Amino acid sequence: MTKKNQSIAIVGIGPRGLAALEALFLALQDAAVPKIPKLLLFEASAHFGAGQIWSPEQVATNLSNIHERHLANGLAGRPEIRLDGLYIPAFQSYREWINYPENHNPQEKDHFPSRSKIGAYLNARLESIARVLADAGLAECLQKAIASVETTATGCLLTDAEGTQYEVAETVLTIGHQPVYDSDQLQSWEAHAREHELLLYKDPYPVGALETEAITPETLVAMRGFGLSMVDQMRALTLGFGGSFTEIPDADRFQYAASEQAPKTLIAFSLDGLPPAPKPKNAKIDGWFEPSAESMLRFKTQIEEANQHPDQINDASFLIEALGEMTASVYLNLKTKARPTTLDKHELAKLTESLIRQPKKLQHELLLSHDIPAIEALNALLDMACGREKISLDYCLGQVWRYALGILYHEFTHFDFGDAAMVDMVKYIEASKRYSYGPPIASVQQLIALVEAGVLQLDFVDNPQIEEVPSGWKVYKNGKSVTADVMVNSVVDPPQLLKVSSPLIQNLIADKKVSPVNYKLGLHTLEDGRIISKAGNTHQPIALLGRLAKGSVIGVDDLIECFGKPANKWAAGVLSRMRD
Repeated sequence: MTKKNQSIAIVGIGPRGLAALEALFLALQDAAVPKIPKLLLFEASAHFGAGQIWSPEQVATNLSNIHERHLANGLAGRPEIRLDGLYIPAFQSYREWINYPENHNPQEKDHFPSRSKIGAYLNARLESIARVLADAGLAECLQKAIASVETTATGCLLTDAEGTQYEVAETVLTIGHQPVYDSDQLQSWEAHAREHELLLYKDPYPVGALETEAITPETLVAMRGFGLSMVDQMRALTLGFGGSFTEIPDADRFQYAASEQAPKTLIAFSLDGLPPAPKPKNAKIDGWFEPSAESMLRFKTQIEEANQHPDQINDASFLIEALGEMTASVYLNLKTKARPTTLDKHELAKLTESLIRQPKKLQHELLLSHDIPAIEALNALLDMACGREKISLDYCLGQVWRYALGILYHEFTHFDFGDAAMVDMVKYIEASKRYSYGPPIASVQQLIALVEAGVLQLDFVDNPQIEEVPSGWKVYKNGKSVTADVMVNSVVDPPQLLKVSSPLIQNLIADKKVSPVNYKLGLHTLEDGRIISKAGNTHQPIALLGRLAKGSVIGVDDLIECFGKPANKWAAGVLSRMRD
């Protein structure tokens, strides 16, 4: 069975698919094209506009890592669209949708909404445009997973998981997180769990899967990872079982009260044992780390100069040097709020560069030591985030990274550097996320409260040995050991194209329709999103906006940037080809 007469397919109607749809019709409004294209909108999950990651049906304990202040300032609404008698009403900005106050108190603690709340906004925004287009016969929403995309003489042939085929002129893949092949460790753990009838949760999400009667108060749960996903799972295993956290007055600390149903023991471990660093408590403290306008302009100029001569860029040195200079300026401007130093700006910039390159090896009085216990590090980082302790250079760098990434994501959505340079850039951006993508302070307050309550054990947090035993997984380090009867994977794999196991991507690779940037990254795309084939073909009717473009595009994991330049450039490219 084959369905015909549609012009454009958007595969993956999460935030990026929604942004692509909006960008296309906003562009069509001002364009002279012979005919309005028809669209097929494919989304495997039930909630168009939100997708799986932002599903409105997620448990309330799964919080976003983006505070409402940032969403209110960055997630603009959609203007009304009038096109050949078609009227699509405007949709509210996130600020309007939640009625965010114009005069927000900068000393009020930042609020981090649940993922389901943001998903409800995205879902409503999608429905407001898709409903109009469907009534006009211009769009069809199909809850289908696409298994393959093939190029034809007239465009693309899509095949869904059930074998139904769809002919379109162009396809844009706006897919997010894709399944990956299991690591050797996870494969071994899965076989072990199957043999001994143990519980293993290989996928960190949805965290609501953990809220099950199979986990009891006597269950010892081990969590592989010590980052944002582990924090989400921690909340599911405490709050999700009826536990509660109460704030201790004037202390910026919480106290945990367990329920009768919640597991009594949680174990966290990772390869380096380094805890996540919380974002600043409020707008006032966050403002301490904002580079000056002059400093941000200088940073932007340095990146522009490198981007103008991509053939001369072999690694990320240009980015590291620019970031070191900007961080040094911010640190010196902190004055008495920061750890005291006699270093001048140049010396501080060089120290920052060394910190970026060798974060675990560098020891210095301005840095938070990696040798202190994890609970001490958590307390120190929390106190810095709340303005209670002198700011260390590494914490300062992490917050400046957020501003630097904002510039990179918004101003430089596409780079033409060689593979080696892109791999190096992405390596340092990923390494920064322990700080730059840090959790809300409440998450760290909860972790500390669980440690103090004796529920969360950090004795094994730094790269323990793990042995498979009939009753579970024996975790041991420094002469101590525990045996977990439930293992939870808290590690989200990075977007490495050749590790993705989804049929859609595997078929593109097998058909040589894509050219991987590098085995560590995603694929090559043009600035308008069209993918480049292994043979160098740049005229394929397939585009990609999303995580797997990592290597050509920076900022693939940022929700607000989904509605930025990449979607607009793709839409402009579509219109240009329609006129030809």
